[in-house]
Amino acid sequence: MKTNLVKKRTHTKSNKIYNKSWQAIIFILPGLILAIAFIFYPMIKNIQISFSDYDIMSGKLTFTGLNNYKELFNESQQRFFTAYRNNILYAVVVTPITLFLGLIIAVAINSIKKFSVTFKVIYYLPVITSWIIAGLVFKYLFNPGIQGPINYLLVNILHIIPQPINWLKTEWGGNISIWILGIWKNIGYAMLLYLAALQGINKSYYEVADIEGATGLQKLKKVTIPLIKPTSFFLTIQLLIGSFNVFLQVLVLTGGDPRGKTSVLQYLLYTRTFKLYKFGEGAAIGILTAVSILIVTLILNKKMKVDY
Repeated sequence: MKTNLVKKRTHTKSNKIYNKSWQAIIFILPGLILAIAFIFYPMIKNIQISFSDYDIMSGKLTFTGLNNYKELFNESQQRFFTAYRNNILYAVVVTPITLFLGLIIAVAINSIKKFSVTFKVIYYLPVITSWIIAGLVFKYLFNPGIQGPINYLLVNILHIIPQPINWLKTEWGGNISIWILGIWKNIGYAMLLYLAALQGINKSYYEVADIEGATGLQKLKKVTIPLIKPTSFFLTIQLLIGSFNVFLQVLVLTGGDPRGKTSVLQYLLYTRTFKLYKFGEGAAIGILTAVSILIVTLILNKKMKVDY
Protein backbone atom coordinates (compact mmCIF):
# COMPACT_ATOMS: atom_id res chain seq x y z
CA MET A 1 0.00 0.00 0.00
CA LYS A 2 2.75 2.40 1.03
CA THR A 3 4.81 1.43 -2.01
CA ASN A 4 1.92 2.21 -4.36
CA LEU A 5 1.30 5.55 -2.64
CA VAL A 6 4.98 6.53 -2.95
CA LYS A 7 4.98 5.55 -6.63
CA LYS A 8 1.83 7.59 -7.23
CA ARG A 9 3.30 10.66 -5.54
CA THR A 10 6.56 10.28 -7.46
CA HIS A 11 4.65 9.95 -10.74
CA THR A 12 2.53 13.02 -9.92
CA LYS A 13 5.64 15.03 -9.05
CA SER A 14 7.37 13.92 -12.26
CA ASN A 15 4.33 15.00 -14.29
CA LYS A 16 4.36 18.42 -12.66
CA ILE A 17 8.09 18.88 -13.40
CA TYR A 18 7.51 17.65 -16.97
CA ASN A 19 4.63 20.09 -17.50
CA LYS A 20 6.59 23.02 -16.05
CA SER A 21 9.57 22.15 -18.26
CA TRP A 22 7.41 22.24 -21.37
CA GLN A 23 5.90 25.57 -20.28
CA ALA A 24 9.42 26.98 -19.90
CA ILE A 25 10.50 25.57 -23.28
CA ILE A 26 7.49 27.18 -25.00
CA PHE A 27 8.56 30.61 -23.70
CA ILE A 28 12.28 30.09 -24.42
CA LEU A 29 11.92 28.50 -27.87
CA PRO A 30 11.07 31.68 -29.91
CA GLY A 31 14.02 33.57 -28.49
CA LEU A 32 16.29 30.55 -28.96
CA ILE A 33 15.26 30.22 -32.61
CA LEU A 34 15.93 33.92 -33.22
CA ALA A 35 19.31 33.68 -31.45
CA ILE A 36 20.32 30.69 -33.58
CA ALA A 37 19.14 32.35 -36.80
CA PHE A 38 20.56 35.84 -36.24
CA ILE A 39 23.48 35.35 -33.80
CA PHE A 40 24.95 31.85 -33.66
CA TYR A 41 24.59 30.87 -37.33
CA PRO A 42 26.04 34.19 -38.68
CA MET A 43 28.85 33.92 -36.13
CA ILE A 44 29.78 30.39 -37.24
CA LYS A 45 29.42 31.34 -40.92
CA ASN A 46 31.65 34.38 -40.40
CA ILE A 47 34.37 32.22 -38.84
CA GLN A 48 34.08 29.79 -41.76
CA ILE A 49 34.35 32.60 -44.34
CA SER A 50 37.40 34.07 -42.57
CA PHE A 51 39.30 30.87 -43.38
CA SER A 52 38.03 30.68 -46.96
CA ASP A 53 37.88 32.38 -50.31
CA TYR A 54 34.20 33.23 -50.69
CA ASP A 55 32.50 33.80 -54.05
CA ILE A 56 29.26 35.68 -53.37
CA MET A 57 27.81 34.99 -56.83
CA SER A 58 28.01 31.20 -56.58
CA GLY A 59 28.11 30.95 -52.80
CA LYS A 60 31.17 28.73 -53.11
CA LEU A 61 33.63 28.52 -50.20
CA THR A 62 37.21 27.47 -50.91
CA PHE A 63 39.21 26.74 -47.77
CA THR A 64 42.42 28.81 -47.71
CA GLY A 65 43.55 28.39 -44.10
CA LEU A 66 45.15 31.47 -42.58
CA ASN A 67 45.70 33.27 -45.90
CA ASN A 68 43.15 36.01 -45.14
CA TYR A 69 44.79 36.72 -41.78
CA LYS A 70 48.27 36.63 -43.33
CA GLU A 71 47.15 39.13 -45.96
CA LEU A 72 45.96 41.51 -43.25
CA PHE A 73 49.27 41.27 -41.37
CA ASN A 74 51.33 41.50 -44.55
CA GLU A 75 53.72 44.45 -44.72
CA SER A 76 51.89 45.68 -47.83
CA GLN A 77 48.67 45.97 -45.83
CA GLN A 78 49.62 48.79 -43.46
CA ARG A 79 46.02 50.00 -43.54
CA PHE A 80 45.04 47.26 -41.08
CA PHE A 81 47.61 48.32 -38.48
CA THR A 82 46.66 51.99 -38.94
CA ALA A 83 42.97 51.16 -38.55
CA TYR A 84 43.66 49.08 -35.43
CA ARG A 85 45.79 51.88 -33.98
CA ASN A 86 42.99 54.39 -34.61
CA ASN A 87 40.50 52.17 -32.77
CA ILE A 88 42.85 51.92 -29.80
CA LEU A 89 43.42 55.69 -29.80
CA TYR A 90 39.67 56.29 -30.03
CA ALA A 91 39.12 54.06 -26.99
CA VAL A 92 41.97 55.67 -25.01
CA VAL A 93 40.81 59.23 -25.74
CA VAL A 94 37.02 59.01 -25.89
CA THR A 95 36.30 56.56 -23.04
CA PRO A 96 37.94 58.39 -20.08
CA ILE A 97 36.84 61.85 -21.23
CA THR A 98 33.25 60.65 -21.70
CA LEU A 99 33.21 58.98 -18.28
CA PHE A 100 34.69 62.06 -16.58
CA LEU A 101 32.38 64.60 -18.22
CA GLY A 102 29.34 62.33 -17.82
CA LEU A 103 30.03 61.98 -14.08
CA ILE A 104 30.64 65.69 -13.54
CA ILE A 105 27.43 66.64 -15.37
CA ALA A 106 25.46 63.95 -13.48
CA VAL A 107 26.74 65.22 -10.12
CA ALA A 108 25.89 68.80 -11.11
CA ILE A 109 22.34 67.91 -12.25
CA ASN A 110 21.78 65.71 -9.18
CA SER A 111 22.63 68.64 -6.91
CA ILE A 112 20.09 71.07 -8.37
CA LYS A 113 16.33 71.10 -7.88
CA LYS A 114 15.11 73.46 -10.59
CA PHE A 115 15.37 72.77 -14.33
CA SER A 116 17.00 69.35 -13.77
CA VAL A 117 14.68 67.74 -16.33
CA THR A 118 15.54 70.46 -18.86
CA PHE A 119 19.25 69.83 -18.44
CA LYS A 120 18.75 66.06 -18.74
CA VAL A 121 16.93 66.52 -22.05
CA ILE A 122 19.57 68.94 -23.38
CA TYR A 123 22.47 66.60 -22.60
CA TYR A 124 20.64 63.49 -23.79
CA LEU A 125 19.58 64.93 -27.16
CA PRO A 126 22.93 64.05 -28.85
CA VAL A 127 22.43 60.39 -27.90
CA ILE A 128 19.17 60.10 -29.83
CA THR A 129 20.41 62.23 -32.73
CA SER A 130 21.25 60.25 -35.87
CA TRP A 131 24.96 59.62 -36.44
CA ILE A 132 24.50 60.73 -40.04
CA ILE A 133 22.92 64.05 -39.08
CA ALA A 134 25.47 64.66 -36.33
CA GLY A 135 28.28 63.77 -38.73
CA LEU A 136 27.03 66.23 -41.35
CA VAL A 137 26.82 68.99 -38.72
CA PHE A 138 30.39 68.27 -37.57
CA LYS A 139 31.53 68.18 -41.20
CA TYR A 140 30.20 71.71 -41.55
CA LEU A 141 31.83 72.79 -38.27
CA PHE A 142 35.21 71.49 -39.44
CA ASN A 143 34.88 73.01 -42.92
CA PRO A 144 38.42 73.56 -44.30
CA GLY A 145 37.92 77.19 -45.31
CA ILE A 146 37.74 80.32 -43.19
CA GLN A 147 33.94 80.01 -43.38
CA GLY A 148 34.14 76.88 -41.24
CA PRO A 149 33.03 77.77 -37.67
CA ILE A 150 36.00 76.03 -36.00
CA ASN A 151 38.56 77.69 -38.28
CA TYR A 152 36.82 81.07 -37.95
CA LEU A 153 36.90 80.78 -34.16
CA LEU A 154 40.57 79.77 -34.02
CA VAL A 155 41.81 82.25 -36.67
CA ASN A 156 39.68 85.39 -36.34
CA ILE A 157 38.47 85.35 -32.75
CA LEU A 158 41.00 83.47 -30.61
CA HIS A 159 43.98 84.04 -32.97
CA ILE A 160 45.44 80.64 -32.03
CA ILE A 161 46.35 79.60 -35.58
CA PRO A 162 47.50 81.89 -38.43
CA GLN A 163 45.47 80.24 -41.22
CA PRO A 164 42.59 77.75 -41.66
CA ILE A 165 43.27 74.04 -41.26
CA ASN A 166 41.89 71.37 -43.57
CA TRP A 167 40.82 69.29 -40.58
CA LEU A 168 39.14 66.36 -42.31
CA LYS A 169 41.89 65.77 -44.88
CA THR A 170 44.81 65.52 -42.44
CA GLU A 171 45.64 62.47 -40.32
CA TRP A 172 45.39 63.97 -36.86
CA GLY A 173 42.87 66.67 -37.72
CA GLY A 174 40.51 63.99 -39.02
CA ASN A 175 41.06 61.75 -35.99
CA ILE A 176 40.50 64.62 -33.56
CA SER A 177 37.19 65.51 -35.25
CA ILE A 178 36.11 61.85 -35.00
CA TRP A 179 37.03 61.76 -31.30
CA ILE A 180 35.16 64.99 -30.54
CA LEU A 181 32.05 63.68 -32.28
CA GLY A 182 32.26 60.43 -30.28
CA ILE A 183 32.58 62.31 -26.98
CA TRP A 184 29.71 64.67 -27.82
CA LYS A 185 27.43 61.76 -28.75
CA ASN A 186 28.16 59.64 -25.66
CA ILE A 187 28.25 62.17 -22.81
CA GLY A 188 24.46 62.12 -22.42
CA TYR A 189 24.40 58.32 -22.17
CA ALA A 190 27.07 58.32 -19.44
CA MET A 191 25.32 61.18 -17.66
CA LEU A 192 21.97 59.36 -17.55
CA LEU A 193 23.42 56.12 -16.13
CA TYR A 194 25.54 57.96 -13.59
CA LEU A 195 22.51 60.00 -12.56
CA ALA A 196 20.52 56.81 -11.93
CA ALA A 197 23.43 55.42 -9.89
CA LEU A 198 23.74 58.63 -7.84
CA GLN A 199 20.04 58.65 -7.01
CA GLY A 200 20.34 55.07 -5.77
CA ILE A 201 22.99 55.92 -3.15
CA ASN A 202 21.73 55.91 0.42
CA LYS A 203 21.88 59.48 1.76
CA SER A 204 23.07 58.19 5.15
CA TYR A 205 26.58 57.79 3.67
CA TYR A 206 26.72 61.51 2.96
CA GLU A 207 25.30 62.34 6.39
CA VAL A 208 28.11 60.37 8.04
CA ALA A 209 30.63 62.14 5.76
CA ASP A 210 29.19 65.52 6.83
CA ILE A 211 29.55 64.57 10.49
CA GLU A 212 33.19 63.63 9.83
CA GLY A 213 33.71 67.05 8.26
CA ALA A 214 34.40 65.80 4.72
CA THR A 215 34.53 68.34 1.91
CA GLY A 216 32.58 68.03 -1.32
CA LEU A 217 35.64 66.70 -3.15
CA GLN A 218 36.35 64.17 -0.40
CA LYS A 219 32.74 62.94 -0.50
CA LEU A 220 33.02 62.53 -4.26
CA LYS A 221 36.29 60.60 -3.94
CA LYS A 222 35.55 58.48 -0.86
CA VAL A 223 31.78 57.93 -1.11
CA THR A 224 30.36 58.59 -4.58
CA ILE A 225 33.01 57.07 -6.86
CA PRO A 226 33.36 53.75 -4.91
CA LEU A 227 29.57 53.29 -4.74
CA ILE A 228 29.05 53.87 -8.46
CA LYS A 229 31.88 51.55 -9.46
CA PRO A 230 29.53 48.94 -11.05
CA THR A 231 28.06 51.68 -13.25
CA SER A 232 31.56 52.87 -14.20
CA PHE A 233 32.51 49.31 -15.11
CA PHE A 234 29.39 48.84 -17.24
CA LEU A 235 29.93 52.16 -19.01
CA THR A 236 33.60 51.42 -19.61
CA ILE A 237 32.75 48.10 -21.25
CA GLN A 238 30.00 49.69 -23.36
CA LEU A 239 32.22 52.55 -24.51
CA LEU A 240 35.13 50.22 -25.32
CA ILE A 241 32.86 47.96 -27.36
CA GLY A 242 31.58 51.09 -29.09
CA SER A 243 35.17 52.13 -29.77
CA PHE A 244 35.73 48.97 -31.79
CA ASN A 245 32.47 49.55 -33.68
CA VAL A 246 33.24 53.06 -34.90
CA PHE A 247 32.07 53.34 -38.50
CA LEU A 248 29.49 55.99 -39.40
CA GLN A 249 31.50 58.94 -38.08
CA VAL A 250 34.45 57.90 -40.24
CA LEU A 251 32.22 57.29 -43.26
CA VAL A 252 30.58 60.72 -43.01
CA LEU A 253 33.49 62.87 -41.80
CA THR A 254 36.67 61.63 -43.47
CA GLY A 255 35.99 58.54 -45.55
CA GLY A 256 39.29 57.20 -44.21
CA ASP A 257 41.30 60.03 -45.82
CA PRO A 258 44.12 60.81 -46.21
CA ARG A 259 45.07 57.38 -47.67
CA GLY A 260 43.46 55.40 -44.87
CA LYS A 261 45.13 57.35 -42.05
CA THR A 262 41.79 58.00 -40.31
CA SER A 263 40.31 54.58 -41.12
CA VAL A 264 39.13 52.19 -38.38
CA LEU A 265 38.50 48.44 -38.33
CA GLN A 266 34.82 48.59 -39.23
CA TYR A 267 35.44 51.04 -42.06
CA LEU A 268 38.25 48.80 -43.34
CA LEU A 269 35.90 45.82 -43.11
CA TYR A 270 33.35 47.79 -45.15
CA THR A 271 35.85 48.73 -47.87
CA ARG A 272 37.37 45.23 -48.09
CA THR A 273 33.99 43.51 -48.22
CA PHE A 274 31.71 45.78 -50.22
CA LYS A 275 34.17 47.71 -52.39
CA LEU A 276 36.91 45.15 -53.09
CA TYR A 277 34.67 42.08 -52.57
CA LYS A 278 37.30 40.41 -50.38
CA PHE A 279 34.79 38.75 -48.08
CA GLY A 280 37.38 36.51 -46.44
CA GLU A 281 39.48 39.47 -45.32
CA GLY A 282 36.37 41.30 -44.13
CA ALA A 283 35.33 38.29 -42.06
CA ALA A 284 38.87 38.03 -40.64
CA ILE A 285 38.70 41.68 -39.54
CA GLY A 286 35.38 40.94 -37.81
CA ILE A 287 36.89 37.97 -35.95
CA LEU A 288 39.93 39.99 -34.84
CA THR A 289 37.63 42.78 -33.63
CA ALA A 290 35.53 40.33 -31.60
CA VAL A 291 38.65 38.75 -30.05
CA SER A 292 40.01 42.20 -29.14
CA ILE A 293 36.74 43.13 -27.41
CA LEU A 294 36.72 39.82 -25.51
CA ILE A 295 40.31 40.28 -24.30
CA VAL A 296 39.69 43.87 -23.19
CA THR A 297 36.51 42.84 -21.34
CA LEU A 298 38.26 40.00 -19.49
CA ILE A 299 41.16 42.26 -18.49
CA LEU A 300 38.81 44.97 -17.19
CA ASN A 301 36.71 42.44 -15.34
CA LYS A 302 39.82 41.18 -13.57
CA LYS A 303 41.36 44.58 -12.87
CA MET A 304 38.27 46.44 -11.68
CA LYS A 305 36.99 43.51 -9.56
CA VAL A 306 33.40 44.72 -9.43
CA ASP A 307 31.07 43.14 -6.88
CA TYR A 308 27.44 43.34 -7.90
